[in-house]
Amino acid sequence: MTNRADQIGTREWLEENNRRVIFQQHMYNCAGRQHPDHPMHGLFTGLWHDFCLNEAGKAQRDMWFERMEFVQKVERGEIKIDSSNYQVSTAPDPVDKYLDCSAECDINDQECEDACVEELKEPSINQADSPHQAAIAQSS
Repeated sequence: MTNRADQIGTREWLEENNRRVIFQQHMYNCAGRQHPDHPMHGLFTGLWHDFCLNEAGKAQRDMWFERMEFVQKVERGEIKIDSSNYQVSTAPDPVDKYLDCSAECDINDQECEDACVEELKEPSINQADSPHQAAIAQSS
């Protein structure tokens, strides 16, 4: 979601704002604040913080442990990975290059952003060496 004043009221802005309202209501209900006996009934203050600590944070922690368990199983040989179809490349990922380029653009400089996008679209020798690169190659 952009904060650019010229985008307020556009279809994209309205859709994103509607998504925020829906999710905020979801967080409100998950916190139990819709019940009159809740100490913060009627208040939306602190919902994001509570959600990050009590839901999203726990989910991210659990996913991290699942990834670590997977890595350990691979290291112990319990899981075999067929790497014959995937090459590891030391070439920089074009998506990373795009993000670096875009980060240097002023928020109001559309020409700079367009140049970064065009650079991302340019084919590279190792373009299919990562999932990001494969997705870019398929969309071209």
